[in-house]
Amino acid sequence: MVETFPVSSGGPAIPRSLGDAADAFPPAAAPGRLQAGSHGGLDDIDPWIRPQRPVAEPPGQSVFAWLWPWGLQGLVETLEVVALALLMFVLVRGVVQNFVVDGGSMEPNFSSGEMLIVNKVAYSTWDLGWLPMIGSDAWQPFGEPSLGDVVVFRFPADPDRDFIKRIIALPGQTVEVRDQQVLADGVVLEESYLLDPPAYRFGPETVPAGHVFVLGDARNNSYDSHSWGMLDQELIIGRTELRYWPIGRAGRVGGEEPVIRPAVEVGRPR
Repeated sequence: MVETFPVSSGGPAIPRSLGDAADAFPPAAAPGRLQAGSHGGLDDIDPWIRPQRPVAEPPGQSVFAWLWPWGLQGLVETLEVVALALLMFVLVRGVVQNFVVDGGSMEPNFSSGEMLIVNKVAYSTWDLGWLPMIGSDAWQPFGEPSLGDVVVFRFPADPDRDFIKRIIALPGQTVEVRDQQVLADGVVLEESYLLDPPAYRFGPETVPAGHVFVLGDARNNSYDSHSWGMLDQELIIGRTELRYWPIGRAGRVGGEEPVIRPAVEVGRPR
């Protein structure tokens, strides 16, 4: 007979020997069942025990999800932004273009290394001859070349090279350089923007239709129309509008129209 000690009225008896412990407490959980690690099968009577649940492993992540975690909607929105940016770039590139001045032929107004914005549609010509109300095949909605315009163009002898010069005479005008003066239709062009007056002679020659006569502002250090002839307007890339570098000289440029004054005959009695 096993002797027991009562704990309290109506409470369970505590076994006196270890042999009876197996009968007083439930057996440990069978292998494979969840148990509290240190409570040895007392899950049913220990209020601090919480059953452990197996944690499900996350599903495998695809290569696409790893490379692009924003999902399909994010991909579509990104492609829309890229397409819009490319469209804007193409449109802007068709209207303006940036150039870097190389050389000193336009001193003192444009120095080597300066960066310019050129308006490519300034002299654009549209063929509207197919419209019965207009009937013109050479409509220029943005204007025509003017005296004093600074233009960037493809060099006639080598179209892969770009030059920058100033328009001095227009189609139909007779241009001449003599006595350190430039004359258009017999009158002198007063050019306050020049570095030095020209020390050479040219002409007189009449500018043919569809052409212009261009010179560099550094007249004695410029390879221009007085050397290679009239410039075909088809070779003009655009009109110089802005200088954006260096910052200290940034702003609108070009368009300094020469002033017409009476001719002065140098070396001749008046």
